[in-house]
Amino acid sequence: SDTSASSDPTNEYRPRHLPSPVHILCIDDSPVARKTLAVVLPKKIPGAVVDVFGETLADVELFKQAVARGCDIVIVDQNLSFLGAEVKGTTLIRAIFAAGYAGLACVRSANCTDADQSDYFRSGAHCAIDKDSQWPEVVQLLDTAYASNIAHRPTIDTVNTVSMESEPQLPGCVP
Repeated sequence: SDTSASSDPTNEYRPRHLPSPVHILCIDDSPVARKTLAVVLPKKIPGAVVDVFGETLADVELFKQAVARGCDIVIVDQNLSFLGAEVKGTTLIRAIFAAGYAGLACVRSANCTDADQSDYFRSGAHCAIDKDSQWPEVVQLLDTAYASNIAHRPTIDTVNTVSMESEPQLPGCVP
């Protein structure tokens, strides 16, 4: 019998680097996007615990508080529109890193040109997820970005051997 990946009827990417359970916090102003992230991510990533925010402007503060309590991955919509306020995902990423967040940060956007992605990376984001991406691509991107940026961080014991002058390596993000 054929046991190759091509015989897998689901043809799904299986993450190899994400912790299990993996705690993912998402913020998006779209009710459909929030529902989809909350339902699909746990189905595609075994052991994923997903919490979503973004129904109101007050959720921005609740999201930051939840991040401060701890999570492995944040996924932020780049253009959050609330009654009376616009919030950029890159602004949120800067704020959570300034507050001590050390996990994976991803921007989810319909705008993923090279210039857009440069802006996302300057904010501290590790990757950009194009809203048109298929779920297997999204899972692979999260897994690869986690492996490149989080899973192999130097420990306290090895920090003295790491050059502090080297540039951070960002994975190529694909739409």
